[in-house]
Amino acid sequence: MWKILLCCLAALATCESVHYELNLNPNKTYEYKYSGDVNFGLGLPNLAESAVRISCNFKISGVSAETFLLQVSDFAFEELNGFPGKSSFHASPKLSQHIAAHLIKPFMFSYAHGHVGNISASAEIPDSVVNIIRGILGLFQVTLKTGNVFYELEEVNIHGKCQTNYATEMNEEKRNMTITQIVDVTACRVKAELYRGMATAVLDKVSKQRGESVSAIMKYVHIVKPTEEGGVITRAHGLERRHFSPFNVKDGTFKMQAIKEMVLLNVGDTATVVEFGPVESKGSLVYIFGNASIPIMMQNLDNPRQKATELIKHLAKTNKYEINSSTTEDTIKLYQLLRVVPCEELEYMWRDLADNPEHRRWFLDMIVEVSDARILTLLETRFQARDLSISEALQTFLMSINHLQAIPELVEKAQNFLNMPFSKSNTYLHQTVVLSYGSLVYKYCAYNTPCPVTAVQPLLDMAIESLRNNNEKDMILALKALGNAGHPRSIKTIMRFLPGVSANPVELPYRVLSAALQSLRLIAPRDPHSVQDLTMNVFLQKSLDSEIRMLAFMILLNSKPSFGLVSTLTAHLVEEKDLQVASFAFSYLRSFARSRTPEHFFLSTACNVAMKLLAPKLGRLSNYKSKAIRMDWFKDDFLMGAAAESFMLKRKVNHLPTEIMMKGKLFLIGRILQLLEIGINADGINDLIGNRIFSYEDFQAFFSLIEKNGRLPDSKTLLSVFTRASGQEWFYIDINMELIQNLIRVFRPSAGKESPLWDVIERLHQGQSWHWTKAFLIMEARYLQSTSLGLPMEISKYYHVLNGVTVKAKATVNPPMNKNIGELLASEISMETDGFFGYTKDFWLFYGINTELFQCGSEFKGKLSIAVPWNFHAKLNVKAKEFELDAHPCKKEIKLLSVSSDVYAITRNSIDTDATKITPMLPNTMDADDQFVLIYMDPIYLLCMFPIQKYQKQKMWHPKFKTCAKSKTYGAGLCLEFELRRLYYQEEYPLYYFLGYTRVALTIVPVDAVKAADKIHFEVHAYPSSLLTASHQQPETLKSLSKEDTQQESMSCSASDGESLDSNQDFVLEELDSKCEPVLTIKVLAMSGNRMPEGYHAVFYRTADANVRKHKMIVSQVGRDANWKMRINTLKKMHSDVTTHISWGAECQSSEVSIKCSGLHGSKSTYKSKVHWRKIPKTMAAMGRSIETYIPGMAFLLGFTQQCQINAKQEVSTTITSSADGIGVMIHFPEYTIYSQYVPVPLAPDMVLQQAISNTTIYSSGDM
Repeated sequence: MWKILLCCLAALATCESVHYELNLNPNKTYEYKYSGDVNFGLGLPNLAESAVRISCNFKISGVSAETFLLQVSDFAFEELNGFPGKSSFHASPKLSQHIAAHLIKPFMFSYAHGHVGNISASAEIPDSVVNIIRGILGLFQVTLKTGNVFYELEEVNIHGKCQTNYATEMNEEKRNMTITQIVDVTACRVKAELYRGMATAVLDKVSKQRGESVSAIMKYVHIVKPTEEGGVITRAHGLERRHFSPFNVKDGTFKMQAIKEMVLLNVGDTATVVEFGPVESKGSLVYIFGNASIPIMMQNLDNPRQKATELIKHLAKTNKYEINSSTTEDTIKLYQLLRVVPCEELEYMWRDLADNPEHRRWFLDMIVEVSDARILTLLETRFQARDLSISEALQTFLMSINHLQAIPELVEKAQNFLNMPFSKSNTYLHQTVVLSYGSLVYKYCAYNTPCPVTAVQPLLDMAIESLRNNNEKDMILALKALGNAGHPRSIKTIMRFLPGVSANPVELPYRVLSAALQSLRLIAPRDPHSVQDLTMNVFLQKSLDSEIRMLAFMILLNSKPSFGLVSTLTAHLVEEKDLQVASFAFSYLRSFARSRTPEHFFLSTACNVAMKLLAPKLGRLSNYKSKAIRMDWFKDDFLMGAAAESFMLKRKVNHLPTEIMMKGKLFLIGRILQLLEIGINADGINDLIGNRIFSYEDFQAFFSLIEKNGRLPDSKTLLSVFTRASGQEWFYIDINMELIQNLIRVFRPSAGKESPLWDVIERLHQGQSWHWTKAFLIMEARYLQSTSLGLPMEISKYYHVLNGVTVKAKATVNPPMNKNIGELLASEISMETDGFFGYTKDFWLFYGINTELFQCGSEFKGKLSIAVPWNFHAKLNVKAKEFELDAHPCKKEIKLLSVSSDVYAITRNSIDTDATKITPMLPNTMDADDQFVLIYMDPIYLLCMFPIQKYQKQKMWHPKFKTCAKSKTYGAGLCLEFELRRLYYQEEYPLYYFLGYTRVALTIVPVDAVKAADKIHFEVHAYPSSLLTASHQQPETLKSLSKEDTQQESMSCSASDGESLDSNQDFVLEELDSKCEPVLTIKVLAMSGNRMPEGYHAVFYRTADANVRKHKMIVSQVGRDANWKMRINTLKKMHSDVTTHISWGAECQSSEVSIKCSGLHGSKSTYKSKVHWRKIPKTMAAMGRSIETYIPGMAFLLGFTQQCQINAKQEVSTTITSSADGIGVMIHFPEYTIYSQYVPVPLAPDMVLQQAISNTTIYSSGDM
């Protein structure tokens, strides 16, 4: 018995001597085997994927109680690029050797109680290699709470500081513990992530509540064995899954899966002490980002200066006359090379390339993407040397600063340009420098909160100095720059310029007040309460000009006021006496009430309540008063939307608007991208003309008023125009009286040889050529985050444009000018010209691993090319109102438009660039074993027609189409072709729409003509607007070319039209009482020697009756035995319907269609239209029947109701009626009717229909 008791006591003592708390014994050496894979694709069969694998053995030995050395051996790097089950990993020996050369050196780290501390290594080891070590050590980062089965805590890991959920499970049989960690990487409070190029893309927090475009989760499983020194990890496994979509992740994603595993091989006593050299701290376990290269390109970066110089010369040569779309990817290579060229070598490149205009322009266009201190140093040298033209300096500085890294050192360095003499030598260059600096401050503040006031201080000083000197231009410039900066600390300075809120009020011009209020636009998101207090104060000052109050209201509403603040505004608007302000405010509130974007979800609710209170009083204000109109759209499945706004601000006593602004926004993957914004300020013109009304016929009187100006000083700004991109104002121009008077003097007919226009014409006599190219990286948006392997995952978007224009021209004037340029109006001007206009746009989307050594991931490539070459002879005679153009017939294929895109699995490395592999994600051909159903219909249509369960398997969608419109008369044809190849998975909608090959092309092709033509002749002849002369003085050629007497046509138009429209008696009687006069003649003919021309000839007619507006167009075929003709008649009586009749074919008898439109104003505006056909071609009927098959399904999706009923045959009619906040639509087809009593519209329904009715009337009554 005592022996049994002794054994129990020994076992108990042993149990108490071992424990699970994680520690390493400094006197032992631990040997592990490690491997890690990361895979990118869709995780679906038959779609290409890419992956990399790293594997090694490593030893850990002690240096001190909590300091250890890690030594790596047998490192291997492998790549995979291909299709699941058909491709395997293959070794990359060159890259393995390169990385192993760094890893062979020991790494030092601290470790205690399961936590990895500081990591140290030799100074020369790059961060990308240290990060691989972080990935290995991440498997040792475990927090164990004994006695707890489940617990959660926030701890540091390779992803940052994240909430981690732990679960522990004891295995008594194996005497070990399983510890499971779950980390929601998406929700980490402090993330190891990096944004670049997204400072002006505002984060939309409400949109992110509707869905994410990126999600990531990490799971670790550790097997821990207890020992006397503590728990030892015998096996560890990590699984990381990430999902990315340009849309919502719940509707199909690109997938990343990272797996890493570590197995304990041996534990033994440390035999010898490892010797190591000096080391430096490399940081903690949290991932550190290095200088990753551009992800869509990889090349050897040795000797970058020489390679960059050669590439610039190559690009200049290959794009000399026209854009070579195949070279656009070389521009990305050039950006990559320039980013590693040392500063002093950039100066050498400038000296080498500056003397050649083409090389010089390419260098200046490309160097702006260096984006660090080197570009500022280069520009500072150029500004001091003054060896750039104003245009070159303006463009280069603008692009450089807007693409510059927003870090403190560069912001401080950029301040030097504000006071450089060369910066102030030109008005527009100075504006560009100041505005660009403001943009740089905005980006700096986007990444630094709170933002130091020192960054914006130079602009604050400039504003205060301009106010002290009462310099209007400087005040506007400083305020616009402060608006770009959007710094909250600038509010106090801006208040000095605003009425009623400044401690020392001063009277300032409207343009200054407008600039001051608009400078608050980007401060509002950063300090909304201060902006709301300020703008509310201005808005409530009813003594101020209407436009100032409206601007204040606009800024206030864009600051997303609370429900209570909107209620306060509503209460004041109920009592508002200024109808301009009331109309503007009401229309803006109504627009927000209809908003569907997440950004304004809460504001929309508040505005809906406000509408119920304001509509009875303000709902019927005139459309000609001040207005603010907003239209938007948002789709949750796509996490995408768009919005457009326009503003018209008017003063009580003026008929012209004081200010007009238009802007747009794009909502994309949880961010708001502000698009182009344009504004026009016409305050000076209003001061000039007062409340006078100028009609379209009074422009000459208006110019005379400017020319004889005595009311305003020459320096007075009449018109100011500004433009903004991404919310940043980058250019504005003030047009003053002096400038307009100078332009009038230049272009007036009496101007002589002193006019610049005379010099232009003289140079055209001698022959001129001009060539211009512009390479522009519009977007470089990058998001980087660590993976568990210590490899950086990157999502990048690149958008690049290469524009090109070439013009060669030589002109003759007969008789030549002798005294003034007005003699051109009586001369015949001829011009020979050839040239090219075009551009290529490239878009890349990358999702994968990107380091300076290798890349692996999924990549979308899209290309759009437009090329328009020309070669023709033109002739213009202003006095005779004739224009002629002769072009050569088509001899070779001309690709006008080309669109292509595809998605690829890619692997690249910089050590062995020949090993690059790019595989289309969707295979071009399918193996016999692959099970595909080939469909040619739209998958969305399939989803609507069939149960989803039948379409869970993969479908190949491969529509292919080509059609050509060929003319044997002109010997040319226009071909449209497209091809799509998609692998359709219902669960991947809408992502699968973009996963595959796309090609669209629009091409002019030569066609074998019936008769070979020497030239294609185009001619336009306008007739005087007089019935007495026009109907009797027509050229004899008109008669011979059209096979008819056009004079007889004009006199007998009533009879012919009466026969074709005998069903409309009023129309016939009206025609019998009217006479037609020709307005315009157009000829397009193929001409060859003395043979009779062939082609088409069109004549436009109109009536001269004041009570009836009638227009007529007759198109006739020209040539032997030609009898094809088209006749279009349009009739509009005063306050009546619009009727159009179209007939065409042989002698205008084959086909016939009539259209009738009418509108009615009243309590509910109504718009009606009807299309009736008697005879139409079979192809047109077949096309109509094909379209009709889609109508019931589309009507159902849009919420329309379908009712089967027999309506008029061969007729379609539509009735649209306005309602309170939408429109009612009813459409009658021959066999059924579809209708909806409510269709929401972004604008006021009455406004929409009244504008449509008005447009119908204007179009029908206007002159052709």
